[in-house]
Amino acid sequence: MIIDPRLKLHHFTLSGTHNSYHKANIIAQYEHTKLESQLDAGVRQFELDIHLMENYDVIYHLQLFDDKTNCYCLSQCLLRIRRWSIMNPTHHPIFLFFEIKQKFYEDMFTPLTGGMQCRHIQNIKRQLLEVFSNESLILSEQVRGSHSSLRLALKQQRDNELNGSYTYDEYGWPPLISSLGKILPVILDEAYNRAVDLFNNCEPLMNFFFIAQAALNRPYSSIVCVSNPLTQQQQLIENANNGLITRILLGYGSQ
Repeated sequence: MIIDPRLKLHHFTLSGTHNSYHKANIIAQYEHTKLESQLDAGVRQFELDIHLMENYDVIYHLQLFDDKTNCYCLSQCLLRIRRWSIMNPTHHPIFLFFEIKQKFYEDMFTPLTGGMQCRHIQNIKRQLLEVFSNESLILSEQVRGSHSSLRLALKQQRDNELNGSYTYDEYGWPPLISSLGKILPVILDEAYNRAVDLFNNCEPLMNFFFIAQAALNRPYSSIVCVSNPLTQQQQLIENANNGLITRILLGYGSQ
């Protein structure tokens, strides 16, 4: 396989699934196949909705009304992805999104205890590292390099590219050739915006996970969520000019 060494992770468009574990029910009549089948079909971004438990978290959408899932335990979901990855060692990197459910209609217990806290992020990290080795992951601290923030590292990388230099200088999105077979762990924070309060005192948010949210100017801005690419075209341009990856959620089910 010959891959141009100039190609990096922000140079590609990938297909992903929303609520990647979801099984149809009366409320939400859409369904995804099992994770391995989605990977076989070319999906390279998953979203797993986390409901917090004491030791090992569980995966489903909404309590009571929309709780059918094709992998209930987070550890089970991760093992399925890991086994597939081992069997397909040169796959394009997989973006693995985790969203902690924390509204009352989603999970009544988490908001009663203050919503997402750093200890919850640390516990997700622990569960990930029980399945994946550090070497099989692409982490935010690697992309930040020696820069003071992830955002500045990505901006510098993109400025270099716009000036004609595609050399990888140990910061910014890594080359595809050195990223094959790896996983990028991402905390999805678009709906709750909790990282603003937690980031500076939460080691796994600073050094382990990427954070997907809607702002371009935060120190952890790296994956930016855009809800409507037709009305937010200027933001798409700004994302690209700043070296950011854009996540666009298209319609699903009957939408």
